[in-house]
Amino acid sequence: MTLYEKYEQAREQYLASLKTITKSNATYEKYAFILGDFGEYVKAHGGEESEIPPLFIVGWRNEIRGRRNLANSSLRHYLTLLHSFFKWTIEHKIFTEQPVGKGDFPKKEAVEYDLLSEQEIEKVLSGEIPPYTPNPIRTRAIVFTFLLTGLRVSELATLPVGNLDFDEGSVTVVGKGDKLRSSTLPKPLIKVLKEYLEAYGKTDGTALLFGYTDKDGKEKPFTRQNITKIVEGYVNRLLGHRHIGAHDLRHSFASMLITNGYPLENIQQLLGHSSYATTVIYASHLCPKRIATQANSVFDNMPVFCD
Repeated sequence: MTLYEKYEQAREQYLASLKTITKSNATYEKYAFILGDFGEYVKAHGGEESEIPPLFIVGWRNEIRGRRNLANSSLRHYLTLLHSFFKWTIEHKIFTEQPVGKGDFPKKEAVEYDLLSEQEIEKVLSGEIPPYTPNPIRTRAIVFTFLLTGLRVSELATLPVGNLDFDEGSVTVVGKGDKLRSSTLPKPLIKVLKEYLEAYGKTDGTALLFGYTDKDGKEKPFTRQNITKIVEGYVNRLLGHRHIGAHDLRHSFASMLITNGYPLENIQQLLGHSSYATTVIYASHLCPKRIATQANSVFDNMPVFCD
């Protein structure tokens, strides 16, 4: 058995097991793509070895970085998934050595967020639809939903109408790993969504909130690229040439809450972060000045400094 044949058998078994432990198609497809891509490298360079040489990781990493022009963050994610796969193969006694080492991971890049200013947020929320906006009522509803709920692109793309609760002012979200959570549904958003639902005749609770009808009359969800184009076009027309995407609106949602002193534990729940540490990191990047000014108050209010 060649190294490639051994790897392929392990890959097929791993993906089969993955299907039983995750209901997320996105997660499955991501693993399938990365393991398939690495498999092509093994096929081209492997021979009769019984273990994956660590240099294969280096070669594939450098090749895919150039081929796909990957940022360090994406490359780290790819290598993390590959590391998890080989950990599984070792546990199941297929391979005996972990080829992905700590030195294979590129350094973390500084995180930069493109946030809307308070004035820009107010302009977006004024409800003014910029000229020449395709499907203006739907497009405004999409932008409002991102900015006022903090949903991820994948979450909005699959959100059914029935998950909106106008009476309670909340929306039920199916997040990563099919975990359910609730997020905000403030009055400005409810007004915009009601106008949109009436205009598009959406009364079926099982129908997608946002989507399109294909040539066969079937409802289809928007792709990530569709949604990115819709959001960028709207914001650019309204605010000028700002390359603000859907995820930037999620960041702006979090920034508004953080700036106004909303507890990080609650923000964690709204954003669907599995780890509180992620929310803390989010806060430190989004609102570093607020953290510093809050710390000042501890010392400013000490009795020794008070009159």
